[in-house]
Amino acid sequence: MSQDSYLFDTHALLFWYEDYEVSKEFITFFNKQNLLGRLYTSSVCFWEVALLVQKGRIRISSDMHEWASVLFDAGVRLLTPTVTEIINSVALPRHHKDPFDRLLIAQAIAQNMVLVTRDEIIQEYPVMQLWM
Repeated sequence: MSQDSYLFDTHALLFWYEDYEVSKEFITFFNKQNLLGRLYTSSVCFWEVALLVQKGRIRISSDMHEWASVLFDAGVRLLTPTVTEIINSVALPRHHKDPFDRLLIAQAIAQNMVLVTRDEIIQEYPVMQLWM
């Protein structure tokens, strides 16, 4: 992977897919990156979205299986955390309490990827970020 690859934080993935609360420039840029094969999402994002849907905290425009299928059919690549990334996420400074975000940070660092997020706390970590 390289700095030309982008790993979506869960909310960034949702906002891009649902075209919600993001600029036209954001959508256009990431649609282009997707066509170039540079967009990634972590498998943990699907776990987090499923939990949020189950709790009624968010709604998505389709059921979870269809949502995932559409993303993969569109070309978004799946990044599965390695054992090292999982362990490293626990070893990160405790600025962020969310284990999903800590794992995304560890994955982005290990894979030398840009983490796309709106989460201000993530700015406290040594990870390349693109602020939404």
